[in-house]
Amino acid sequence: MTIPFRPALATSRHALALALVWTVPLAAAPVSAPSDILQPAPATGSEPPVAEDDVAIDPEEGEIVVTGTFQRGGVLGDIQAEVQLDAADISAFGAGSLADLLQELGPQLRSGRGRGGEPPVVLVNGRRVSGFAEIRNLPPEALERVDILPEEVALKYGFRADQRVINFVLRERFNAVTVELEPGFATDGGRSTLEAEGNLLRLSNGTRLSFEAEYERENPLLEAERLITTPPQGQPFSYAGGLAGQGGATAAAFGEIDPALSALLGTPTGLVGVPGVAATRAQVLADFGGAIANAADTTDLTPFRTLLPQTERLSLGATYNRNIGSVSATISGRFESNNSEARLGLPGVSLALPAANPFNPFANPVSLFRYGEGTGPLLRQTENLTGRVGVALNGDVGAWRWSLNVNYDRAETDTLTDRGLDTAALQARLDAGDPAFNPFSAGAIAGTLRQDRARATTDLGEAELVATGSPLLLPAGAVSTTFKAGFETRRQGSISDRGGLVQEVDLSRNQGRFQTSVDVPLTSTRNDVLAGIGDFSLNFNASLDQLSDLGSLVTYGYGLNWAPTSRLRLLVSVSEEEAAPSIQQLGNPLIVTPNVRVFDLVNGETVDITRLDGGNAGLSSDSRRVIKVGGNWKPFAASELSLSVNFIDSRLRGQVSGFPTATPEIEAAFPERFVRDDNGRLIQIDNRPINFAGADRQEIRTGLSLFQALKPSKAEQAAAEARRAQFAARRPAGAAAEGRPGGAGGGTGGGAGGRPGGGGGRGFGGPGGGGGRVFVSLFHTLHTINRISIREGVPDLDLLGGSATGARGGQPRHEVEFRVGANKAGFGGRLSLDWRAGTTVRTDPSSPVQADGDLRFGGLATMGLRLFADLGQQRTLVEAVPFLRGSRLSLNVDNLANARLQVRNRLGEVPIGYQPDQLDPLGRTIGVQFRKVFFARPPGGGTAGAPPA
Repeated sequence: MTIPFRPALATSRHALALALVWTVPLAAAPVSAPSDILQPAPATGSEPPVAEDDVAIDPEEGEIVVTGTFQRGGVLGDIQAEVQLDAADISAFGAGSLADLLQELGPQLRSGRGRGGEPPVVLVNGRRVSGFAEIRNLPPEALERVDILPEEVALKYGFRADQRVINFVLRERFNAVTVELEPGFATDGGRSTLEAEGNLLRLSNGTRLSFEAEYERENPLLEAERLITTPPQGQPFSYAGGLAGQGGATAAAFGEIDPALSALLGTPTGLVGVPGVAATRAQVLADFGGAIANAADTTDLTPFRTLLPQTERLSLGATYNRNIGSVSATISGRFESNNSEARLGLPGVSLALPAANPFNPFANPVSLFRYGEGTGPLLRQTENLTGRVGVALNGDVGAWRWSLNVNYDRAETDTLTDRGLDTAALQARLDAGDPAFNPFSAGAIAGTLRQDRARATTDLGEAELVATGSPLLLPAGAVSTTFKAGFETRRQGSISDRGGLVQEVDLSRNQGRFQTSVDVPLTSTRNDVLAGIGDFSLNFNASLDQLSDLGSLVTYGYGLNWAPTSRLRLLVSVSEEEAAPSIQQLGNPLIVTPNVRVFDLVNGETVDITRLDGGNAGLSSDSRRVIKVGGNWKPFAASELSLSVNFIDSRLRGQVSGFPTATPEIEAAFPERFVRDDNGRLIQIDNRPINFAGADRQEIRTGLSLFQALKPSKAEQAAAEARRAQFAARRPAGAAAEGRPGGAGGGTGGGAGGRPGGGGGRGFGGPGGGGGRVFVSLFHTLHTINRISIREGVPDLDLLGGSATGARGGQPRHEVEFRVGANKAGFGGRLSLDWRAGTTVRTDPSSPVQADGDLRFGGLATMGLRLFADLGQQRTLVEAVPFLRGSRLSLNVDNLANARLQVRNRLGEVPIGYQPDQLDPLGRTIGVQFRKVFFARPPGGGTAGAPPA
């Protein structure tokens, strides 16, 4: 049976996807007047007057807005944001998209309550969206502010309390096209990248329309382009070839080739290299006179193995949002293609050379080991296509807020793996003694490559209805309740073909879910109910998931929220959760990868093995209990300094996990997952997921975040006043009196561009409109317990005490994340530092005696640097080159110090499987990014892009 396999980047399919994704929102979007055509905003102040509401703000100038006490786009409930960023804070990061900004805010968004790697809950204007993909490529200039909130807020939106929440509040008006181009390279050579993005965004009168396209390409990085030593091979393959005995037991386990050869070389010989003359004629014994006994030629494999594969990604998306009556409706679509190609080494061929064959100079049959010629390296090609269509409806009915999300996702993954040459025809010619077939000649070892094929398809349809309201009013305030009802259907189909052995899996799962969360206020300073205590409330939540294949799963939790003062908040929560393995973990196709390099702690050697990946139909559900005690304190009313501390205790039972790294403990617990040859050499690992018996984790995470405005100079204040005066002079009569509608900041403020205090936040232009910003964040995580129970009757893995489940060592006890950055007058920079302490992995953690094979993983500090210049803020430059209006030039350096993880055993040696260039092959990378925002004219003229310069 043959599985069809599409070639990489099926152009016609991409073109069709582009047309579909971009056409659907266009069909729903209103037709724009001809004057809507996008063009660069003028660099001079010659535009006709426009109403203030017709202006989508240019971040180069700063927004002149007055803010009231109500924050537009705020989240549900009374839990305040731990971190809140205004537009000036956001611009200080120099991010090119919301995806970049989310990455920059990683330390603030990390949650220790999840199972690991969960993204934050993403809201837009305080409401649910179909997914982060809907907004990931929007420009940060379109943001009014960003709120970062604790996990408890997720409950109010129908999510579990194991993800932090980030709320992006968009400006009311914005109209621009953003383009971005970033070439990059590794300073150690061998790897180059190219990223290109384009986005059109239009915000106006409650309508949002966006189109986006993104392309990314990365060249392969070969072992030959780094300092990589190839480990000794289990069999003597080379281009020239090696000859070995077949008897075994003697002559280095191969068996003696021929007593005459042993006599010629002066020692029993079980292995010998092939002399050069063998390529042109039949060999004779005398040709081996200069050979080295029990050694063979070698071939450098590093040009035929990739450390990092070649990748190519194309992404297209579109979103349209508008109000239909009192309902906000959004339709979005996205298509993405990911392709990769990796080199897996050369195809090794083992042939039996009979004693009677004319090309065998020995009295006994021998084995010939050669690499195939003319086929090139073995390849692994993967193509992944994903598509998504989503509809989100948000509205209010009386005092209740509701949202309905309906999504459909489709994913297809094709994998093609070369496994080696088909040698049946070659062996038949040798057995027949064909005098025309010299197995040592150039090009003799050729033929058809055997290939494994696998395909996986996943379909997901889901609908969720969430309603939040207050059915009961208590003296301390309203009781807040959230109800969620949802249905999800998944189907996973997979098929794999390994040498004609076809395996098919077809799984489906229907899942109904119901969740409720109740917040009960007990005291209140606002309502003067036991005001001396502060604001105190309790939360209760529960959910029920009914799965067609695994039955009922129950989750419940409870907690308290106490704010003794307006700047101090304490949160305590407990949750008990049951979860099922994903349908992919159950039903992914079997994929076999040859020549995977691993370090075998049992024998203390690095070997190339065959690895099995795929799904495990025998997985079962797991359970988890999480206790969190946390606090957030803002010590100064006039400063945006925030201090946080969180203690998290997690206990898992039967958790699903990827198969850990090969250690003696793991092999003792799962002996059926490891295959060794007769000499004890590791040759195969079954890497499919498993259920552990349990795990216990504890951590304490402390953090500091500071976002501070810089005081503007007198010249900057004067320039800001001049811009305000120029802008005010061009506004229509009466515009100042009308102001903006309430909720987004109505009314006017006193002073020159100042804002009243209160919940409206700090504003967007900074004091005086030109002072700049500085931000600092520092987070430290102390891991106090990290222990895994593998199976009953097997010693636990203590990841803090000498055990490991991954190739980068155990769990570091300490981890630090530091960020500092600033911008002023259009110039800015950001420095990041991530540090993790060293760990030790022992061959026998239970033994009091250290062994020479114990591994020490050193501490690792990686730094990143971003420097950027907003060219559009350099007035002299813009006057000379108007095209640079709205443009920014950035220099991005990752791994600034070119740091790599260092691993040594107790003898000070670096195991071949832990070479620094193998663990961190990329090293330092540099990217130069040019980004430009084209602000557009609204209907009727004016500048929808910016106030005049």
